[in-house]
Amino acid sequence: MNKKRATKSILLLLLLISLQSCSVFNSGLKTTEKPTGSKLVTFDIDHFYNAFDLAIKDSSNAENIFNNYYFKKGSAGLSDFYKTKIQSKEKFSEFVLAFKEYYQSIRNDITDIKDLENQIKQNFNDFEQLYPEAKFPDVYFLVGKYQSNGTISKNGLLIGTEMLAKTPESDTANWNNDILRISMERNHIPVTVSHELVHFNQDKMRDGNTLLWKSIREGSAEFVAEIISGETDADYKKFNGKELEIWNDFKSDKNKSIWRSWQQESELRPRNAGYWMGYMICKAYSEKIGNKEKAVKDILSIQDYSKFLKESEVEIYLQNKFGT
Repeated sequence: MNKKRATKSILLLLLLISLQSCSVFNSGLKTTEKPTGSKLVTFDIDHFYNAFDLAIKDSSNAENIFNNYYFKKGSAGLSDFYKTKIQSKEKFSEFVLAFKEYYQSIRNDITDIKDLENQIKQNFNDFEQLYPEAKFPDVYFLVGKYQSNGTISKNGLLIGTEMLAKTPESDTANWNNDILRISMERNHIPVTVSHELVHFNQDKMRDGNTLLWKSIREGSAEFVAEIISGETDADYKKFNGKELEIWNDFKSDKNKSIWRSWQQESELRPRNAGYWMGYMICKAYSEKIGNKEKAVKDILSIQDYSKFLKESEVEIYLQNKFGT
């Protein structure tokens, strides 16, 4: 894959990618009841760069090299990430080689993330205080091909570190413009982990297939992540001034199964509007009842999403907060 083809691939990903495309497993989750039992697994990153160095020297054999030195040596988390996100060793190796300068430039920033461990564990502890029923899985730090910064599986939280590698010292002059546009700050990793931790604890929420259901599932992860980490996983600055317009669109769409159109950026809505709308609904509910602990417990056990939407009184909340 040359850089022109790889750039087209990134543009396609920009149309399809969500912040987190959460793969939910309702049974067989591997967890511990205490944050101290959760492990941060980073050896897949080391294996990736071992394979990377070999593949650079023998590019014609890159697919086999990544298979033997990265995927076959991988953790349970990498196996899950491959099945749900990477899916093709051929396309993976072609993508990495096409953007080898980028992967090399972020190497030192993602091979050692010990400085973030304390913050991640503190966020886990804060979640336990907020939601005593919480379960805590292992966290796997992986390298993908720019498809997801985070998702979950039955084995734990899966973090795509190549999307979370930008630092104030990063030399971005030669980064592909599309990579630069969707890359996230390295110090944001604990926030992404917090978002995925909430997803892992949504097993008591009733499943569904509507825009409202998906928005609340993603928005609740944003809402709780903000409580425990101080930030949402997404940057919602583009929503300023459009809040009531987006809500009015949402009211007419909420019972439809059209999630993808609410992920993609359009003339009407910024990217990830479904996340934002669910986040606002959860925030409105919490502020209405005035008790974050109860709000989180209620949210993580929703059985009737339409009822919850009504009880949130989100329209009143948005009009009071953003109306003129």
